[in-house]
Amino acid sequence: MLGLHDIQYLYEFIFWLITFLILRIVWHKPAVRLAYGYVVAGFNLFAIIMYTLSSVSGQMSGLDAFSFGFLHAMVSIVMLTLIHKEIKIDKRKKVLK
Repeated sequence: MLGLHDIQYLYEFIFWLITFLILRIVWHKPAVRLAYGYVVAGFNLFAIIMYTLSSVSGQMSGLDAFSFGFLHAMVSIVMLTLIHKEIKIDKRKKVLK
């Protein structure tokens, strides 16, 4: 009765819980925060490319692809802005020391 597809959410929950716990342990390192920001921005840019390809191939309507792509573009911009601001703050802290 319970196949793999029925407990997929449990596997996803365990994956994100382990990811959260690992990040919680190493989040104080600036390199980890920067790498996380770049990875999230990169995945969102990849999602934009995939939505564009889905629209061009006819698997998704153009407006749906645009709206989902726009959402992912905003997330990428926010992540890159946060990375830029953190680098700027770190440089300012080093100058003050």
